[in-house]
Amino acid sequence: MQLWDSLASVSASHSVLTLGFFDGVHLGHQALLREVVGYARQHHCPAVVVTLWPHPRIVLGKEPGGFHLINGLNYKLELLEASGVDGVVVLEFTLELARQSPLEFLQRVVSMPSCPQCIFMGYDHRFGRGGAGDFTVLRQFCGPLGIDTRQGQPLQLDGLEVSSTLVRRAIQQGDTAYAARLMGRHFSFRGTVAHGFQLGQRMGFPTANIEPYEPWQLVPGHGVYEGWCRIRTGSGGERFKAVVNVGTRPTVSSARAVSIEAHLLDFQGDLYGQELEVGFNRKLRPELKFSSVDDLKVQIAKDIECVRTGR
Repeated sequence: MQLWDSLASVSASHSVLTLGFFDGVHLGHQALLREVVGYARQHHCPAVVVTLWPHPRIVLGKEPGGFHLINGLNYKLELLEASGVDGVVVLEFTLELARQSPLEFLQRVVSMPSCPQCIFMGYDHRFGRGGAGDFTVLRQFCGPLGIDTRQGQPLQLDGLEVSSTLVRRAIQQGDTAYAARLMGRHFSFRGTVAHGFQLGQRMGFPTANIEPYEPWQLVPGHGVYEGWCRIRTGSGGERFKAVVNVGTRPTVSSARAVSIEAHLLDFQGDLYGQELEVGFNRKLRPELKFSSVDDLKVQIAKDIECVRTGR
């Protein structure tokens, strides 16, 4: 898959484009991408995604400290590549870009070295200053230029339209099993194993203290999860079942800072400084404050057995 950082640098000729942020690359996104790739193969042209980074809400300062993303950029690019597209344009979202009107933005798109022959857009995607651009604006602009336009249709699951917002809400509420249904895969993110207080080690359950790569990385709501960890450096991507705790560790600490700690089943070795991908299958229980460390140890042993057996 080719990667470009500007529309002017795109070398794919007579491509079919799709516009969108694609956070989570969920089932709705996947359906749209299948249409794009199918059209491209039928017309013998490259399929290209035009996306933004970082998210406009982050750059514009909306919901400061409260807006989080499902995927980092590198992970999103891997997911887009897996969908079969031939290239991705990652436009840096800046205040200057935010000020462009929908028509100014579309003029940039059609002024690529090779004008696209078709543009797909999700049913709810907006573009241009204030999000004023929609599919009607796209169609009216492209029609006189002879550029085909197609609009993706909403995908429903359990009577609700699958969206990045719905996925985020499920993850924030700790319903990672439902999020997995919406995305077609388990939610996961990547980070580095940092030094913690080694409380798990002293209790006989060593844990990896995982720091997400980005401050805006979405993490599940507080609780204990059945999950897994993939070691992405040094061990060739080996994957282990894991008990993952997200929260403030109220039994052993009075601090309010949230940590993500994973006990990897049947792992022996040193993980400090290594990159881990941590995934969440389902929530086992809420995070609780136990009356003693011994009671906590008993519960952790039960959590491990639950993950080991899948019960």
